[in-house]
Amino acid sequence: MSIKNSYYEFKNALTKGDLQKAEEYFKNAFNEAFEMYQIKLSKNEKFNLENDEELFAVVTLFDNMIGFYKENMLEEGIAFAESMVELVEPLKLKEMFKGFSLGMQSGIPLDEFMREYVDLSKIDKDYPQFLCNFKEKIKELIKWCFNICCNFKTISKRRF
Repeated sequence: MSIKNSYYEFKNALTKGDLQKAEEYFKNAFNEAFEMYQIKLSKNEKFNLENDEELFAVVTLFDNMIGFYKENMLEEGIAFAESMVELVEPLKLKEMFKGFSLGMQSGIPLDEFMREYVDLSKIDKDYPQFLCNFKEKIKELIKWCFNICCNFKTISKRRF
């Protein structure tokens, strides 16, 4: 079964409340998507979002990253989000993965991050499958991260 079909079956099973089937379908979609991710990573290639299989691989991988965030597996989530920044071409999706990475890096719980930083009222016309619209408040988080990074570099220069 294709990644796209497995993902749709996953969503259908969730809607019906069949968590066992949902888990099975997501696992199928994820295994295929992760294999594609590893190939893209090793070849330094980007996902082609014009191709449905590759698009739904990214959708599945995004859902998995959200799972890392939700389960407080922040190191895994950050590393994954940062690698995805390099594997997608559209700036909107790069910013999305970077935004979620910053949320995890700052230690903001997922529920709060979604409420305070993600604009859930907007569905992106180009990428409706993703939560890629942020509120203005995200700029505060970017500034915070920039200040942390700059201070770390200053401290590192003094110490070493």
